Amino acid sequence: MFLYDLEKSSLDKCGLNRIDPIIVGVSGGADSLALMHSLHILGFNLVVTHVDHAIRPESEAEAAYVKELADSMGLTFVSERIDVKSIAKQEHESLEEAARNERYKFLFDQALQFDAQAVAVAHHADDQVETVLMHFLRGAAMPGLSGMSYQKVIPLWNVFIPLVRPLLGFWREEIDAYIAEIGITPCIDLSNQDTTYFRNKLRHELIPTLETYNPQFRQIIWRMADILSEEDLSLERFSDKVWQDCLHSTSADLVELDFQNFLTLGKALKRRILRRAISFLRPDLRDIGFDAIERGLAFIEHPSSSGEIDLAACLNLAVVGDVLIVKNWEADLPDWNNPLLPDESFTQPLSPGEVVNLRSGWRIVASPLQNAPENAPDLVTELNENEAWLDFDRLVMPLSVRGRKSGERWQPLGMDGHSQKFNEFLINRKIPAHLRDLWPLVCSGEEIAWVAGIRPSETVKVTSDTRTILRLSLEQI
Repeated sequence: MFLYDLEKSSLDKCGLNRIDPIIVGVSGGADSLALMHSLHILGFNLVVTHVDHAIRPESEAEAAYVKELADSMGLTFVSERIDVKSIAKQEHESLEEAARNERYKFLFDQALQFDAQAVAVAHHADDQVETVLMHFLRGAAMPGLSGMSYQKVIPLWNVFIPLVRPLLGFWREEIDAYIAEIGITPCIDLSNQDTTYFRNKLRHELIPTLETYNPQFRQIIWRMADILSEEDLSLERFSDKVWQDCLHSTSADLVELDFQNFLTLGKALKRRILRRAISFLRPDLRDIGFDAIERGLAFIEHPSSSGEIDLAACLNLAVVGDVLIVKNWEADLPDWNNPLLPDESFTQPLSPGEVVNLRSGWRIVASPLQNAPENAPDLVTELNENEAWLDFDRLVMPLSVRGRKSGERWQPLGMDGHSQKFNEFLINRKIPAHLRDLWPLVCSGEEIAWVAGIRPSETVKVTSDTRTILRLSLEQI
């Protein structure tokens, strides 16, 4: 019955074929031995792998025992002994976390070596219940309460090869009965009785207590996880389109989202999109805390004056104009290919016939002087923002190209007789705060003559009395 249920139910959910190799993680316990034996009997192409964590004195004997069983079945066997205690100390991880990381690293390395279709592990229904309870007690959302899945690609380990769990629908007592039936003696890991480990405490203390309230407790939790998993998958498929609608761009260091589109989403979708952005940059982050997500959403609704906060896992969240950004701490905010000064202290003179080079291949070009045509004021209105005509006789030469100064004012074209704080002008033009000190200004003496690519000054505009024109242009090579 065990083999029948495995073949007709669980294996379909794992999507395995009998031709390509499957890496099977075998510790020597009842569950992994049942997985190895049953898949072998059903005709799958197996590579048996074993990781000796070098934690317990009997670990070497267990590795030899698994090899002996694999050899008796004619299966390929590979193993590795790893000093997990040293790695845990070096990486500042718990022993459990370090053992898990090293085990999966080895399994997926072997999957690449053998060109495997999947990595199979022996998580079962009781493991599922324990996992869901752990997530519940730590405060998980639907993905956490859905528990483990039969098949999942985990980018941290490999973006193509899935991790599969064929025994996820079988209870521990069913597995023990199968092992007894085939006459294999499993290794006994006494550390599984140690209730100082959180999972063991759930297994031996909490779950038995909860079963006194409802004897079907484990079955109820497993069924809940199964239902939530299906619903979570449906919601995730729906959120795929929302993600694409919101997404501006991605890189190794940051994710850019459309701020206005994001604001129109319901709160549940906002949580999912923000979680996905974090997961994109931190695929190895197993649990994205509820508090971090809620803090991020609160900031998005009411951004701070700095426009940026620490989010989680060495990530920042920033609102820059119409863009919502999740980025690594050390990553600079994007400049979106704007024409910017090389640095904040940059200054360079500019005369007719000269060029000032900026970032990203941009440059400011001052063309040779030309006589003003009679209809010059009308022609000026037809210029695009990357070109400016200035009245040469009202300029102090040479001009200079520099960044803004604290507290300075200017007269934008169209504000005859009125000045404005320059910083307010940049804010009104929605120039992001991190770019304002780098925006190039062409100055006549101490006064701003042209905010490059945006607007010239009223004080040096071309009029009907203009005799000589200096043409400035912003060009990208």
